[in-house]
Amino acid sequence: MKLYLGIVNGFFPWMYEDLINQFMLKRKYGILFSFWQFKKWSKKIKDQGLHDYFSYDGPIMIDSGAYSAHQTGIDIPLNKYITFLKDVGVNDGDTIINLDVIGKRKKSWQNWSTLDKKIDHPVLPVVHFPNINLTDYSGPYIGLGGMVPSLKINEKGSVYDVAAWIAKFRSLTTQNFHGFGLGSPFHQVIFKDYLQTIDWIGWRKNAAIGDCYTPEGSRSIPRVRRSTQTRKWLTPKIFETYKPPFLHCFRSLQIPGAEGWTNRALWNVWMFLTAQNHDFILKQSSYVKTIRNRMNQTLSQADSRTLDYYFN
Repeated sequence: MKLYLGIVNGFFPWMYEDLINQFMLKRKYGILFSFWQFKKWSKKIKDQGLHDYFSYDGPIMIDSGAYSAHQTGIDIPLNKYITFLKDVGVNDGDTIINLDVIGKRKKSWQNWSTLDKKIDHPVLPVVHFPNINLTDYSGPYIGLGGMVPSLKINEKGSVYDVAAWIAKFRSLTTQNFHGFGLGSPFHQVIFKDYLQTIDWIGWRKNAAIGDCYTPEGSRSIPRVRRSTQTRKWLTPKIFETYKPPFLHCFRSLQIPGAEGWTNRALWNVWMFLTAQNHDFILKQSSYVKTIRNRMNQTLSQADSRTLDYYFN
């Protein structure tokens, strides 16, 4: 499974730790950024060139940011996206994502068709959970979006439904899929047999609230976030077991302010990139076991009628 690290303006992890850059390039992992989130810097990106701006020579995935824009009630003009893509300096190994229109399948297809004609580069189409339709797109690679809000347990439209949705998708076609926002260490193990590529930007949010991913679960730093609820704390023992090579002491995660946030973010990024090295431990998690069992059960019980439902 190939990974894409979702990034935000002002924090590019490899600029802090060259080891991250080397590791990503060796594994041929990429970065993903949103045109919508970076629109204020679009001119600077075009002037410097895509790869020079991000100081990264590996593959870059350009997301339109349509889902984020939709949540704010704002539409992204297709012509502005086209202009940006033409001038930004896209390499052969990079990926351009369609400007899809949430809830409007025909309009999404029209945008994809227009981009496909005007941009001299393949454009990745996107379909959104829970409405599946592959008949519009005959290409070998399709993005699956709209799943992040449903990555919760024991709720209608929960991660179990997302998992079943992806499993059914995989059983019906030989096309390859990118799962938007599904790249947490645990989701890598859950979906590795179903998705070709995934991205993750959750490392940032977790770091901000004092949480660090480990193969044993997401664990909180006591000094950063105190809770009345029972939590699993990140202990010095766990730190020593899984620490990245560039974090030398447990106190580095407890430092208040921007420095502590940066250290926790780097921890989460490293765990995201190396999660597949801890595959056996991650598979023992009850979260992973439960979801993988649900996916297998769904596939074994699926028939043509239930699968047809997901295509209409």
